[in-house]
Amino acid sequence: MHNKINIFSIWLVLLTLSICVIILIGGYTRISDSGLSITEWLPISGIFYPMSEMQWQEEFNKYKQIDEFMLVNSSMSLNEFKVIYFWEWFHRFFARLIGILYLIPMIYLLFMNQIPKKHKIKVFSVGVLLAIQAVIGWYMVKSGLVGRVDVSQYRLAMHLTMAFIILGVTYQMLFETNLKSMNHANINGFYENKNLFLILLILVFFQISYGAFVSGTHSGLLYNTWPMYDGNIYPMIENNNLSGIINFFETGEYIIFIHRTFALIVLLLVIYINFACYKKNNSINSNYLLIIFNVAFIIQILLGILMTFQNIPWHLALAHQGNAIILFLISISMWIYSKKPLQT
Repeated sequence: MHNKINIFSIWLVLLTLSICVIILIGGYTRISDSGLSITEWLPISGIFYPMSEMQWQEEFNKYKQIDEFMLVNSSMSLNEFKVIYFWEWFHRFFARLIGILYLIPMIYLLFMNQIPKKHKIKVFSVGVLLAIQAVIGWYMVKSGLVGRVDVSQYRLAMHLTMAFIILGVTYQMLFETNLKSMNHANINGFYENKNLFLILLILVFFQISYGAFVSGTHSGLLYNTWPMYDGNIYPMIENNNLSGIINFFETGEYIIFIHRTFALIVLLLVIYINFACYKKNNSINSNYLLIIFNVAFIIQILLGILMTFQNIPWHLALAHQGNAIILFLISISMWIYSKKPLQT
């Protein structure tokens, strides 16, 4: 059974890493405004990259028909189009690779009876979610082809949220499969605070998902000051035609305020969790996982502040998203550890 678990684990490691990579590829596709360069969804023939000048001109002509080109990129050259086309194509190509990486090994492992029974439902659910994600991806792109120059922030948030759900389920299987062989000496005080670790995971997940609204509405570009909003404690909003809760999803000033404020709430929770674990153990040094989370969380805050001051350069934005993945995975790890009492 030990070999079987190893084979299963290797597959989950590859899947987990691939999902992390495609989240980053998707992030750069978004940052570089490449997402609308391919105006069709061709699941089979779309895998082929344009090779001839005639094929390139054909793709470019399709792009010229949408509002993003006509209203934003009308001066774009064919060579410039090739750059944004590559990133959207690569994003879709890598998604297909993940589909193959899931399907073929899964069939083999299933045939060889090497998938642990307790994980079978989750394994199948990952496949279903991957298929749904492909549809959501096109549903998102489609929203930006007519009547607007960008994709819907709601559909962008749906796409990003689903990516992290798939990542979470896959990583949870990987972590739980190898839990018995891990060193448990670094989790003193986890079980006693299991509800806090669950809340932390939920809040981190929410903050990541809501970050899609910041990106989708370009709210992060509204202010290049921190912690104030151009000298004000709260963002000043003039001529706002919206009312009610919809502001938190469509009005940039509301969105960036919630994102920043929620980060502060998570910080306060992290401080409290550290205090609670220290109170139980009288030492924070032995809780290596929590220390790593603390460091990653501080880095995340610093990246957010630097992005604000520098008008969100692509490398910092990508680092912010990559570090969010690390925080999410550590949150899952601590939550899983906290579910069972420490064996002595």
